[in-house]
Parts: sequence; structure tokens; C-alpha cells
Amino acid sequence: MKNLRHSRQFIETQMSEKMKRIIVMIALLISPVMVYGQSDSEVIKKSFNVTNNTKEMWFCICNIEGDVEVEAYDGNTIEMELKKTVRARRSDDVKLGMEELDIDINEGENYVKVMMTAPNMEDRSYPEELNCNWNWQRHSEKRYYRYRYDYKVKVPRSISVKISTVNNGDLFIRDVEGQIYANNVNGDVELMNISENTKAHTVNGHIEVEYKSMPSEFGDFQTVNGDIEVIAPENGGAVYSFDTQWGKVYSDFDFSKKIAPKLEKNSGGKGVKYKLSGNSYQVGNGGPSMDFETLNGTIRIRKGK
Repeated sequence: MKNLRHSRQFIETQMSEKMKRIIVMIALLISPVMVYGQSDSEVIKKSFNVTNNTKEMWFCICNIEGDVEVEAYDGNTIEMELKKTVRARRSDDVKLGMEELDIDINEGENYVKVMMTAPNMEDRSYPEELNCNWNWQRHSEKRYYRYRYDYKVKVPRSISVKISTVNNGDLFIRDVEGQIYANNVNGDVELMNISENTKAHTVNGHIEVEYKSMPSEFGDFQTVNGDIEVIAPENGGAVYSFDTQWGKVYSDFDFSKKIAPKLEKNSGGKGVKYKLSGNSYQVGNGGPSMDFETLNGTIRIRKGK
């Protein structure tokens, strides 16, 4: 009986220690939420008139943290709704973030650009109006808050859009008939029911694109860690090029004709460089150049209805 009591005490002690470790692990997982337990948000609405309702007109959003949703409609104004959210440990830091963080709106003859601003960053995209480039002031005073900007936008159907975000956000664009440039870093890119020249890039995320008609010139799709899936019209001709290190390529189309490799000439500061590009295949009678590049991901090209 004495040995049995000792065994029970040993087991209870071991279970107690195990429970302590579990509690500590749970506390560590919860702690980041507790640190940024205070929050506040506001909704900002803007409307922009569009006089040039063609693909030569561009709407641009430069975001850092958050989702961007763009949907086209039959109208002549750009309707933007932005939800700004600030989180911090202390209410004073939340209040400071709500006061300091803002957006900068730049309007030109054929573009509207919306760019977030913060005390430790400045726009350095000039003179390229539609670039999203910031100059980070690393020696500026540290801010003790976190933030995200979530956009919901309606644009006239025929204009072009250039949308980018960086962290904790996805890009979703639907029904736009103009050109689409969509750039992400840590998130997905989804483009639905589109029909013009396309650039869809991300680093850690998937790309999904559905064309209702083939673009006039090109489609360019790049990711590092993610899959690429493109749905193209069944009768849409194109020239497809693939570059993947560890992934595979699947397609419903019959790549009946292989295109001879091209020798591309590029001039640089150290002289002239030549690049041999291959792995190009023609579908139908040819058409726009559809270029795919991924490192760790699968490429799928499916026939639409």
C-alpha cells in the first residue's frame, strides 16, 4: 500500500507539472492578444468623379496591412470605403495612432492614387505617379501601436486598376474590364471575370484568375510559395510560358505547338546581357503572351465554360 501511495503521488506530481506547462504555453499564445487588447476604428468614405471612362484611366491603392476588395459597376464615379483599425496595449497609443495615420490622395488627369501615410514613412514614388514606394525613417520615434486598412471599392467597369498590399491581407478584384495590376507579398490574389492585360504577383500566397475573354496583349503571374490557377475561355488562343523550380504544370488545353526559344538582349551598366527563354507553347492560333513563374507551387490552366 505504501508503494501504491508513492506511485499515486508521483503520477499526480507529474500530471501537475504537465498541467503547469500547458497553462504556460496557453498564456504565451494568448499574450500577443492581451498586449494589443485596446482598439479603435473608423470608416472613411470618398467619392471620385471619372470623366475618362476607359482603360487609360487608372485607380491606384497603395496599402501595407489589410485587405483590398474592388468591384466594377455601371457608373461614373469611384466609390471608396476604408476601415482604419488601430490596436495597442494602452488607450493613449490607440488614440495617437488614430490621429497620426492617414491617407494621401493624389489626382491627375488620368489617375486617382490613394496611399497610406504614417509618421515614420514618406512617399518616394515621384515621378512615377502610380508606383507604391515608401522611404522608411528607421531612426524616427518608435510607435507602440499596430494598424490595418481594409478597403472596399466600386469602380467604373471600363477603367484600369493598380492595387497593392503587403501584410495580412488579400486582394480581390471582380468584373473590371480595364487593365489590372495586382501586387501582394504575404497574401492571396484573386481576380474574377476579367478581360484585359493582367499582372498578378505575390510572394507567399496563391493566385487565382478567371478570364471572361483573353487579354489584348499579356498576362503575367508570379509567386514564390503558392499555386497559380488561371481559367481561360475554351476558344481563347494564346502563347503560354512556364518557369517553375519545384512545381508542376497541369492544363486542360492541348499545347500542340512548342515555340522556339527566344534570345533576349538586355543592356546594363556592365555591358550587354543575353537571356535564353524557352518552355513556350501555343494554343490555337496564338494570341497574348501568358507568362507563369513560381518556385514552390503548382500551375493549373483550366478551360472556362
